[in-house]
Amino acid sequence: MGSETEHLINEVRLLYQSLIQIGEQIHEGSNISMGMRAVLEYLEREGASSVPHMARARRVTRQRIQTLVNALMDQGLAIAIDNPASKRSPLIDLTDRGANTILDMRRRESRALKVPLGNAEIAAAAKTLANFRAALEARR
Repeated sequence: MGSETEHLINEVRLLYQSLIQIGEQIHEGSNISMGMRAVLEYLEREGASSVPHMARARRVTRQRIQTLVNALMDQGLAIAIDNPASKRSPLIDLTDRGANTILDMRRRESRALKVPLGNAEIAAAAKTLANFRAALEARR
């Protein structure tokens, strides 16, 4: 593996850890883990979804998503609804409280994550990372 690739992977890992730490600081005391936040965001963006579908999309185990969904439902932030495509796997959707929670979280994050980079630079970085991920996944 080339040094450029190693450098990119290291930066991605460091960025991921920084985002987790910053997110935990921003939302300290909210009873919402960064994993739960990711599920709220997914449901907001994609709409109601089954646990297996979310797990595949997020590239984690079904059990991990189920644990997060259970915690969100316990807090009244998500709800299970009938799934016309499956009797065994209900759809999970946001409650109004869940939708308001992720909106509030995004507002706090937006204020805290302002950086002196332009939109074009951020978009280029996102595109590069998406292309790198797609190239890696195409090899599987």
